[in-house]
Amino acid sequence: MAAELNWGEWLARGRQQLMAAGVEEANVKLRWVAAHVLGCKLLDVFRFAAQMPSEAQARARAAALARLATGEPVQYVIGETDFMGLRFRCDARALIPRPETELLVGEAEEFLAGVPHAPVVVDVGTGTGCVACALAKRVPRARVLATDISADALDLAQENARELGVSVEFRQADLLEGFAPGSVDLVVANLPYVGEEEWAGLARNVRDFEPRLALVSGCDGLTAISRLVSMAADVIVPSGGLMLEIGENQADAVKDLLCQTTRLKFQKLVFDYAGQARVMRAMRPA
Repeated sequence: MAAELNWGEWLARGRQQLMAAGVEEANVKLRWVAAHVLGCKLLDVFRFAAQMPSEAQARARAAALARLATGEPVQYVIGETDFMGLRFRCDARALIPRPETELLVGEAEEFLAGVPHAPVVVDVGTGTGCVACALAKRVPRARVLATDISADALDLAQENARELGVSVEFRQADLLEGFAPGSVDLVVANLPYVGEEEWAGLARNVRDFEPRLALVSGCDGLTAISRLVSMAADVIVPSGGLMLEIGENQADAVKDLLCQTTRLKFQKLVFDYAGQARVMRAMRPA
């Protein structure tokens, strides 16, 4: 895009280019880029409509537009995203934090408020570290640990923890590997829950850019969740909790997993903004 275009003209031309490339929500994505390059809030972008960019700004917005046209998620393009009111560094090392996952944090915060002692909470499959860091920020009396099998994801999560100034203990581990029996008050997890057959049908910006390891889990999408339920039954203390983000139409199947695990009892489902069961809450009876 030519440097001589002001910001308003660039937004209009960019929208045409992205729509021609089949990119959805072009207006929103371009405003995210503009806000990032200009260093302003999203709502303030149009105040700069008649302003010409600097040379550096023109180069940055042109590079961003080219990446958006390939279908790359805007969060990766600008390198950051918001989650629970916090700013997280975001790139292809980990899944992009979703608004639905904020429900998981809210449920965990509510549970931890009822624990009389300083609670121990483990975020399994931490990715960007968004859940662990948000809980460390909102429940400072908790000891927060986070695991991931991906060393690259853990590097990203540690970067985010440092930038946010929160204390989280990170471990490279397969789920709850290495945790002692009865050592954790709460396990939270947003694990991969997409089935192998579903993978091909995912949106291009997800399938082609986000890490497959963080999305796909066996034929039915339940392999990782099933393993975690079994491990959590040993690791969680009596009266401790387990909270899982789940996929659409997985509620009954996950309930069955809990029923087969004698020390975990289903408590409730939390529904997302689209009315889908999104968070499963269970506990180990006292």
